[in-house]
Parts: sequence; structure tokens; C-alpha cells
Amino acid sequence: MKSSEGSPKKRIFAIILFYAIAVLIRYLTNKTGLLDRIDNSFLKICIQGVGPTIGALVAIIIFGLKPTYSFAGKLKPLLVSAFIFVVIPVIGFAVIGVKESEHVIVSSNAYLAGAKLCFYFLIYAILEEIGWRAFLQEQLGFLNQYLKYAVIGVLWFIWHLNFELTVSNLIFLLVLILASWGIGKVGDKTKSILAVGAFHALYNLFTVAYFDSKGKIIVLSVSAVIWILYVVLYDKMAHKVEPSAPK
Repeated sequence: MKSSEGSPKKRIFAIILFYAIAVLIRYLTNKTGLLDRIDNSFLKICIQGVGPTIGALVAIIIFGLKPTYSFAGKLKPLLVSAFIFVVIPVIGFAVIGVKESEHVIVSSNAYLAGAKLCFYFLIYAILEEIGWRAFLQEQLGFLNQYLKYAVIGVLWFIWHLNFELTVSNLIFLLVLILASWGIGKVGDKTKSILAVGAFHALYNLFTVAYFDSKGKIIVLSVSAVIWILYVVLYDKMAHKVEPSAPK
């Protein structure tokens, strides 16, 4: 399947427009007081990740590109994919709930807060992945696959607008390049926004300290195993039902 229509030159101009919009919105939402009046911290999480989606949509419209991703992608029906990639982890984090600490005060039910936090992290990841995988990865399809993943990882790192020369930042850059390879492989195989968004959220949820560590690891491990099995088994079943070429 072709990544999208258009010459490499056209795609490069589309990428420049996409990235300029994504970085500008990231700067406005993370480095200015634009969101200070929003009291809902969950909503803030989503808005901080919306730049890549807006950039992708604008570039697709202006340059007349044809998206090849959808929410379910090849993993149809959509309701099953939504259950696998969204409902299962949300239920898991609802079971363990949010852990209160001196930095985290739960004003409502801790278990409902756990479900909401997981859901918003998934939304945030999906908003990013519409840009990084569904758009950028497809537009870079003319590159060698390993160079493609490396370029995405570097651009993804720069987008975070954290340029301190520290060991942790270097590790983060390497993590993003590896994530671009891993999530990119999932995207190439499934063309599913839900799938790549879920694997992206896996890392984000793992790094936050809002949940009991043991419970968090169990939920994420079980979710990841289910996701991988679903993708692999679906792929095998799809190949079995493909009609063979006439001899």
C-alpha cells in the first residue's frame, strides 16, 4: 500500500507545514500561560497533545494528501478495536485507582479518577499519533525504513521543546527513536490510530506516579500482551482468508 499520494517534494513541503504548526501549538500550550485559566488538569493533558493532529489535518487539506490510516485501520470492526485498545486499560486503571500523595489530591472517587486519567492519556497519545504515525510516517515513506524511524524520533524529541544537555534527555531521545521504530512497526502493519495510540500511551502511563507501581505494571503488562496477541492473530487470520492467486 502506498503511503499517500504525492511526490517526495510535495510531501516535504507538507511535512514542513505540519511540523511548524505542531511546534507552534506545543510552544503555546506548554511554554506560555495560554492554558492557565483551564482548571481541568485532564483537559490540559489533551490540549497539550493536539498540535500534531492540527498540523496533520491542515497539511492534508492544503496539499490534497490521501490518508491511509483510520481509527480501526485493518483491525476491523472498530468497536472491537476500541474495546481492546481503550476499554481494557481504562477498566484496569479503574480497578487500581489513583494513588493519593502529597502531590496528588483526589477530589472525587479514586477509582473513577484512575479510569479518567487513563482515558485522557489515551486521548493525548492518539492526538500525537495522528501526527507522528498517521501523517509523518506515511509522508516519509520514500525513505529507508530505519532512516525514517530515526528522523521521526528526532523530530518528536525536538517537538517536546526540552533542550537541556543532560543524560536523561539523551536517554529520552534514544527512547523516542526506539519508540518510533516499535510503534512505527505496529502502524505499518495495522494502519490503526487506536493501536499506535495505545502503545504510545503505554509508555506515558508507565512513567507517571499517579498509580500504585505494582498495580500499574500488572495493568500495562496485561494490556500489552492482549494488544500484541490481537495484532498478531488478526494479521495471521487476515492472511488465511486472502484469496490465493490463480495458477
